[in-house]
Formats: sequence, structure tokens, C-alpha cells
Amino acid sequence: MARQVTHEDGLLRVSFNYEPRLVEMVRGVPGRKWHPRDKTWTIPSTQVVQVVDLLLPAGFEFDRDTLELYERHKDLHEDHYTVSRLNAEARAALARAFPAPVWLVGEISGFSKSAHKNIVDFQLVDRDEEGRTLAQVNAVLFHSQRQAIQDKLAREGQPFLLEDEITVRVQVQVELHPEWGAFRVVVQDIDVAYTLGEAARRREEILRTLSAEGLLERNSSLPFPVIPLRVGLITSPGSDAERDALNTLQESGYAFHVTVHGARVQGRETEPTMLRALAWFASRASDFDVVLICRGGGSRTDLAWLDSLALGREVAAFPLPVVVGIGHENDRSVLDEVGRRAKTPTAAAQILVGQVAETMDHAARTCARAIEIVGTRLVAETDRTNGRAQRLAQTVKQALTHAQRDLHHGRHRLLQGARALLNRTRQAQAARVGGLPRAAGYMLGREHTHLDAACRRLLHASRGHIAREQERTSVRTRRLELVHPRRVLERGYALLRSRQGRVVTAPEHAPAGETLVAELRTGRLHLLSEGPDKEQEGEQ
Repeated sequence: MARQVTHEDGLLRVSFNYEPRLVEMVRGVPGRKWHPRDKTWTIPSTQVVQVVDLLLPAGFEFDRDTLELYERHKDLHEDHYTVSRLNAEARAALARAFPAPVWLVGEISGFSKSAHKNIVDFQLVDRDEEGRTLAQVNAVLFHSQRQAIQDKLAREGQPFLLEDEITVRVQVQVELHPEWGAFRVVVQDIDVAYTLGEAARRREEILRTLSAEGLLERNSSLPFPVIPLRVGLITSPGSDAERDALNTLQESGYAFHVTVHGARVQGRETEPTMLRALAWFASRASDFDVVLICRGGGSRTDLAWLDSLALGREVAAFPLPVVVGIGHENDRSVLDEVGRRAKTPTAAAQILVGQVAETMDHAARTCARAIEIVGTRLVAETDRTNGRAQRLAQTVKQALTHAQRDLHHGRHRLLQGARALLNRTRQAQAARVGGLPRAAGYMLGREHTHLDAACRRLLHASRGHIAREQERTSVRTRRLELVHPRRVLERGYALLRSRQGRVVTAPEHAPAGETLVAELRTGRLHLLSEGPDKEQEGEQ
């Protein structure tokens, strides 16, 4: 079919053999319409200037009516552009600049918001190492291309999903949508190997760095706890991974004490949230035996969020053993290489259950062996003890027999000796009783003499002492009489007392209104105090 344009009934009819580039050019003209039966496009004749300017360089032929219509309308458009013409020519310029699809690398953003639609609009983003956006372009994925890409991923074993925050290499057609004036790229294909290879390259680079720093095997070389019952769990709260790990530990019947710290296990927040969780457990390392990092299954690219140099360093230098269960049997992340790897969260929990069970079995075997050894020794000791008991019984029996015989002989000798001693004692007693009255009389007489002499000495000494004391008492009595207050009263003085009987010796002891008692030589007077003398107080 020749490339040609004809004018019929106010419409421009465009026909050509299928070429994607020409289709994109025609689709950029406002009002275009495709007729599948005739396999032609129709465009309102008002767009004749735009159509001729757009398709003439592409080798299209135009009939006379079209050219005459173009000449009549051309002058009207020489000094200005319409929006439609501007967008169409810009689209044509892009088509000339990018006549064929190009491969574009970028991070998917905004895909999840329209993933349920047949036509998915999203952005492809360039970011720097710190995650800041450098540039972005709008992208569209039509239903047919999307189905083809999903089939391609399925044939590759579904290594990843089309979702936000995944870096991809896609084949795109660059275009400008003429009706909206929107610059965008239309996704046509995807390079599966690029995304997987980039993740693998980044992982290997991180592992080389950790190996050079001597950190790769530091955590895995830590001695594993004998009974790891105090467990820290880092995972997404409420996830299947959390439930699987907790159920495995609970169903074991052992007394595990689990502390769960939530963290993102996929996406851009994975690194900061997991670093915060690891720092929290590290600051309380004495309260835990082991830490589990768990997440459920997913695509291979999901593991890329765990391929972080900062996370690798933190886990490698962590003070407690770290068990990593991330739900992938064949693929490995950086954390798998620096910690103790388990295929799934359940397997990670089973490592702890197995360790406790092994310790319990070892303790049970040790106890059984100890009981066996003790039993054997107890039987041997029992036999030795029984033999010693029999020999001891015979020895005691013999000793008792000899002791009874010796006791019998000793009893006989004791009886005879007691009788002889009793006879001698009776004789000596009789002799002493005969001389007792005479000796007693002598001793009593001597004691009477001593007692009379002592009485005479005591009487003499007592009389002298009493006389001396009577003299001292007389002298003291005369002295007391001389200083008695009555002698003062007899000379005309008075003795003042308060109502309580206390002697008044100072003016302040008798305030105004106080009743006083004055003792005189021949009686008492009751006085009423007017207080201290004011003139005397002024002098003072």
C-alpha cells in the first residue's frame, strides 16, 4: 500500500503499510480516527496544514484537493502555531530523534497506585546514592506489553515483580502525547538479567568490602548460647514470618521469652528501621541470648533491600549471635553471609529449639550416666559396708564377751575390797568417836576465852568512837545554831518568801501583785508586792 493522503467529504484519508513510527506520527494529529475495516486513518480537513507538514518529509503523496486545501490554509498558519500543531510537530521531532525504541534504566515509582488497571501509568526515576531524586520521566505500560512482560518473568521463575522501588532496564518508545502535551515513554520490553545482575553485583561488592574489613565471619564465629531462651526478634509486625517464628517457639514447650522489635523488611525504609532495631537490642545485649532477623517469602529482588553495607557491618559486629531466616531456600543476601543462615523463619526458630533440645538431651544423658555410675558405686559401697558391718559385729561380740568376763571378775574384786574398806572405816570411826567429847570440850573452852577477850576489846573501842562522834555532833550543832535564819530574825530582820515558799532574793522574784510572806522574830506578815523600784532600775 502506497503512502498517500486524499481529501474526501471534509476528511483527509491517510493510508500506508504498517510502520510503528508512522503510526505514532499519525496518532499525534488531533481528531484522527482509525478504521480497521479499511485499514486507513481519517483526519478532519482543518488539520490539513499539520498533516502535510508532518507526512510530506516521510514520503507521503497527496492528491490535488489536499494540496489545494493546504495552499488555502497555509497562509493562515504562517505567523503562528496552534497548540495542536505545536504538539504534533514536537511529537514528530521526538519521533525523528528517537526513531527506534531505546533501553532506559530507572527505578519504578508510583506503579502500585495503578497496578490494578489495564493501562498502568507510573514514573521511572534516577536517584543518587542517598536516595534523592535527580530526574524522572512519566511512563506508561499498555495491557498487551504488560502481559508479555509478566509472561517473560514467569518463564524466568518470577525472579521479581513489577513494583515500586525496583530498578529495571526497560525498552521504551519515546513520545509526546499530542492531546495533553505530555512527554512520556511507552514501555515495550524488560531486561530481566539486568535487575538480577545489578543486585548480584552490588551484593558481591558489599561482601568484598566486609571481607577486606575482617567482618565477614565475626558474628558467625561467636559461640552459640547453650540454652538460648531469651530471644530478640526483628521482623515486620503482624507478618507471616512473625507468626511462624513465634508458633515454632511456643509449640516447642520450652520457656522461650521473645521480645519483638518491628522493622521494615522490604523497601527504602528497610535499612534505617532495621538499624534502629539492631541498635535497640545491642544496647540491651545482657538481657538476650540471640537475635533473629526474619521475613517471609518473596521475589529475588526483595532480598536486595537486605544487601546493605551498613546492615552488613551492624550484623557482623553485633555482640550476640544473629540468626537470619528470610524465606528463600536458594538465594542468599548479605545478612545470610555475615550471620547464621536459616532458609525460613520457621527454620530459624527451629535452630533455637534444636539447640535447647540438644542441651536438654545432653543433660539427660549426663544425668543418666551419673545415676548409673552412682548406682554402681553405691552397690560396691554397700557390699563393702556390709562386710565391714559383719566384721564389726563379730569384733563387738568378742569385745562384749571379754568385757562381761572382766566385769564379773571386777565385780567380785570390788565387792571384796568394799567389804574390807568398810571394816577399816568402821574401826577408824569408832576410834574417832571415842576421843571426840574430850577434844570438843577443849576446843569450846579455848574459843570462849578468845570470844571474851574480843568482846572486851570491842566494847572499849566502841565507847571511844561514840565519844568522839558525840563531840563532833555537838560542834556542828553549835555552828548550825549560829547560822540559822532565826538568829538573823532575832536581830530585827525579816525573811521574805513567795506563796510557794521560795525565798525571795531579787526584785524580779516579786513582780507587782505578788503576795509575799515576811517571817519576823515573833510571827509572820502577808505583804503585797508593788514590783521592783523604778529609780533603782534606772540607775542600773
